[in-house]
Amino acid sequence: MRRWYKLIVIMTVAGMLLTACASDPPTADNKAQLEEGSEEGQTLTVINPDAAGNKPDADSTVNDTKKYQIQTRLTDFQLLGDSTGLAWGTTRSELRLYITHDSGKTWTNISPATSVLFSSNPQYGKDIYFTSPTHGWIIRNFTDTGEAIVLRTVDGGITWKMASLPKANEVASVFFINEERGWILTVDSSQSGDVTKTLHLTNNGGASWIKVMSNPLFPTSPSAATTAPIQTSSISMVFTSEKVGYISAIEFGQPEFYVTRNGGVSWNKSDQFFDMSKFKNCRAFLAGTPTFFSSNPATGWIPIGCVRDKEAKYNGYFTSDGGKTWSFTPFDIDWMTETNKGAAPFFLNSQEGWNISEGTVYHTVNQGKTWSPLPPSSKLRDVMTKLEYSQVVKLQFFSAKVGWLLVAKGDGKRSLLMQTVDGGESWRVL
Repeated sequence: MRRWYKLIVIMTVAGMLLTACASDPPTADNKAQLEEGSEEGQTLTVINPDAAGNKPDADSTVNDTKKYQIQTRLTDFQLLGDSTGLAWGTTRSELRLYITHDSGKTWTNISPATSVLFSSNPQYGKDIYFTSPTHGWIIRNFTDTGEAIVLRTVDGGITWKMASLPKANEVASVFFINEERGWILTVDSSQSGDVTKTLHLTNNGGASWIKVMSNPLFPTSPSAATTAPIQTSSISMVFTSEKVGYISAIEFGQPEFYVTRNGGVSWNKSDQFFDMSKFKNCRAFLAGTPTFFSSNPATGWIPIGCVRDKEAKYNGYFTSDGGKTWSFTPFDIDWMTETNKGAAPFFLNSQEGWNISEGTVYHTVNQGKTWSPLPPSSKLRDVMTKLEYSQVVKLQFFSAKVGWLLVAKGDGKRSLLMQTVDGGESWRVL
């Protein structure tokens, strides 16, 4: 009976997705009504795909009658180019995913069917991942059936196809090294309270998946030292090649780091990573996503946060040998309120990075050893102080000049997405 129930759920979702892809785009008026009008926030100028489903080109002239404006709360974003990026939020548990090719002047709604509901705000690297403006994936858990649904697009969100991921109660992390090869790390706690972490691999863009690693919460075999992270409260996963990958996690309250050199089949814990003696009076720790820089994949960094009382502060661990050894760099930056604890500094390469505190942008060119305040941006300061968008949700730079910043109000109902094109000296609302 359970097997038939799972099959019915999957077939129902597939039918809804196919119906959504085949139907004509809603009119501007109807589509505008889908947004939650009572919630203030970001104003986006949206363009519908044409009748054939094609999105307008970034440099094409669009008839004003095809444009309409919406107000929506954005909860995350991801830069895909100097002028191309994704931004999204949820309205009544339905994902609203938008893409821009002209630095936010216009946006296209590339959301999948409204039947794909999210109980919490989707996160990049966990629920959403794109390798390019055309190729992307959305992962949605159906906890009552023990299944995860993987949606994939190869045409920039005009159409979405679906695959299932059995026995995956919780997706912890997703990463694609290219348009065909990717991994999903899941946590399965459906069997008698036992917790198993499973790594799934695809070599055909997400159309089908195979298990390459699975282990229980407390492995007792002699190979226990080479299993994936145990009892983690947060996990982030990246790969720098088809064989080499990395996982950062909080394990038993302490940051840990794992490396695979065989495509995820086995993992080794690094004994050259975290040093507790570098931190004092921390009641908890935060581990950010490992970042390895495309200019030199052997170089990378991980932000490690120290939480005390209601404040948090990040420092950095840097590697120049592919994660074999790490050097600790204490950051001379301000402590942040706990509501901002997810907003780690951003590094474009092993030397250059940015951090934002109370409307001031700080810049480093020596791996965070020193931070210099940039000339004040009146727009950024007004948004973060006068308008009280004081929460830094995310900061990301695509180049030394172009960066995006998402800020939000403390009530969690309003947000603003901003852009700089001069390395952080001036900002505008997208």
